[in-house]
Amino acid sequence: MRAVLLILFACTLFVGCTKENPNIPALKTALQESLEISESTKAFPADSIISVRERMNKAKDDVRWLGIEASVEFVRTDAPIIGKLSEASRFLKDAPSRLSGLKKESERCMSQISGLISIIETNATNDANGDTINDAYINENAARELEAVESLKRTYTDTERFFRLGLEIDSVHWSSIDSLITAKRGEYSRNIAGE
Repeated sequence: MRAVLLILFACTLFVGCTKENPNIPALKTALQESLEISESTKAFPADSIISVRERMNKAKDDVRWLGIEASVEFVRTDAPIIGKLSEASRFLKDAPSRLSGLKKESERCMSQISGLISIIETNATNDANGDTINDAYINENAARELEAVESLKRTYTDTERFFRLGLEIDSVHWSSIDSLITAKRGEYSRNIAGE
């Protein structure tokens, strides 16, 4: 009986001392970061961003056609206003694809990392493709997923910055952009009426 208790104690001690895979903490952190990016992406004011983008694109189209009309003259003092229009448009031009890309990539990262953590925690020996799972496999896949999350974080930071700058420019400069376009349309209409 003592021998059995001693063996049970030794097994309990061995199991209690089993070392967690060193990739697990980093993967769990990356999983949490992916989740936070997913939630932050959902929190973007997407309707406002798309609405401002569409308004800026229409304003750019107006400036283009007014610019090729011989009866409309743009002067040097108009350049800063047109510059702000171009700047805001540039920041927001790929807003829809950025939003959907962030959503898809954060979901992909969460799925891949969750799967890898599950493989590690269940001590699986083969993946869904039948490939052998060993330390090299785990290390390679962990490194790949951690780099994917780093790339996701950089993309999110850039996207947040672009959206913020585009919306700020719109907020500060839209009235002068709209006034300029209205004035040039008036000039075009007067010139056409006078012909």
